[in-house]
Amino acid sequence: MKKIIVTSAKGGIGKSTAALGIAAALAETGHRTLLVDCDIGNRCLDLMTGLEDRVLYDLGDVASNRCTAEQALLSPEGMENLRFCAAPLRADAPMEAYTDALCRLTQAADAEYVLCDTAGTGATVQAIAKGFADGALVIATQQPASIRSAEYTATLMREWGELPCLLVISMFEEYAAADGIRAGLLEIIDKTHIRTVGVIPRDRALLLAQEAGRLPDAKGRAARAMKNIAARLTGDDVPLFTGIRGIKTGKVL
Repeated sequence: MKKIIVTSAKGGIGKSTAALGIAAALAETGHRTLLVDCDIGNRCLDLMTGLEDRVLYDLGDVASNRCTAEQALLSPEGMENLRFCAAPLRADAPMEAYTDALCRLTQAADAEYVLCDTAGTGATVQAIAKGFADGALVIATQQPASIRSAEYTATLMREWGELPCLLVISMFEEYAAADGIRAGLLEIIDKTHIRTVGVIPRDRALLLAQEAGRLPDAKGRAARAMKNIAARLTGDDVPLFTGIRGIKTGKVL
């Protein structure tokens, strides 16, 4: 996977958090990475990256030829390998124009990896799946509704673009899994039928950092998990909970 949709039909489960963290991790390891907010009308990555005051042009402007692709690209402070493009506040271009804009942004950023943060369903996601992406990261939590939505989302990705899907389990509460209160890893994998690429533990410090428009602390548990996911995407064989404090694999399965 090089051009990746980050998605789920369920809202509020950490799609944008995962997209940003994984993109930042890829950039930190030297990969030229493009992060595009494709959640039209509901953008938030500009806030999470601290770039909201610098956004002059967005994906819609590129799609409608109101600016060049280079003009719409920004880099968070200290992250020269990470380029970012914000989502438009409303859709005012044909769907195929957005996929063309993504191609032009990729070329302008000279990106090795592209992560598209999307809503779970809708015409925009379908267009990106059919006309741009070559894989999908499907996000799920331990909530039953989220697990069901992940399975449905993977089905859509395969129908729309025959995209291979990988599962990212977000906001994972290891103590709840160990006590049998919430779903463990094997139950989530069995019910979604998606190969797992990573588990991001619940991390309050991560949420506070992003509310303040800062990238997560590189030493935090969630940041470490997203580094592991980025490494697996680039082909490294990294055990699931490498470097993540406090998780005992046998107790959360």
